[in-house]
Amino acid sequence: MDNLRPRGVNRRPSPQLPAFCRTRRPITTTVRVSTLQQLLWLLLLVLALQLGTLLLILAGPVSAPVQPVALPLVLPPRGPITTAQIPSVPTRFQP
Repeated sequence: MDNLRPRGVNRRPSPQLPAFCRTRRPITTTVRVSTLQQLLWLLLLVLALQLGTLLLILAGPVSAPVQPVALPLVLPPRGPITTAQIPSVPTRFQP
């Protein structure tokens, strides 16, 4: 009944903050050297990727590859191959 005003009207209690808001914590943060080294490696990786992208942009468009010239394909006639159809290959040492 202590929430009653002098005239008998109920009074709302003031809102309470959660416990983590009411406690004081130190503002300092501990940072490990390994975390800083990992951050440095990540930064270097991002810079390398950006440099690679910049070099690709500066290089400009690449021309289309040259198509090889197709030589006419001569197929041997169907059927068994005779020795007359096989071209002779010169060798260094002929008996």
